[in-house]
Amino acid sequence: MRKVLVLFTAAMLAGSALTGAAVASDRVVRAELSANQIADQISANTARIKAELRLTPEQEKKWGGFESAVADIGRTNADREIAWRNDRAQQKGPIDIIEQMRQQAKSMGERSVDRKTLADAAAPLYASLDDQQKQRFAQELTRMNRGPDID
Repeated sequence: MRKVLVLFTAAMLAGSALTGAAVASDRVVRAELSANQIADQISANTARIKAELRLTPEQEKKWGGFESAVADIGRTNADREIAWRNDRAQQKGPIDIIEQMRQQAKSMGERSVDRKTLADAAAPLYASLDDQQKQRFAQELTRMNRGPDID
């Protein structure tokens, strides 16, 4: 179980390290989306992942916990993004670097809790997957971490 969590965390961190410009351009595209639209994108992505994994009936029983966690975290993140956008739009004057650092620290803490929640929810499903499914699942989790693709 510990090995699964280590691999999962490594995959998530690798995704974080690779986001750079993709995240910056993604923010421009997502700037116009509502929280519901962002959550809908996440739901569509989750359904696609499920289809690509070709789960057995036994594995399907473990899918619900993961899917629920992804949906909950997605809604929370969408709400955070909308709130951040609104705060940014109302900001007047120079950026207060100290307040910005505090907000970033708060955001990191929230994302940390989200990652642990997701890892805990994904662990039973991940343990039931075969090696090929595990590899695909890890790729998809990394992709999810980067955000939606920009076509």
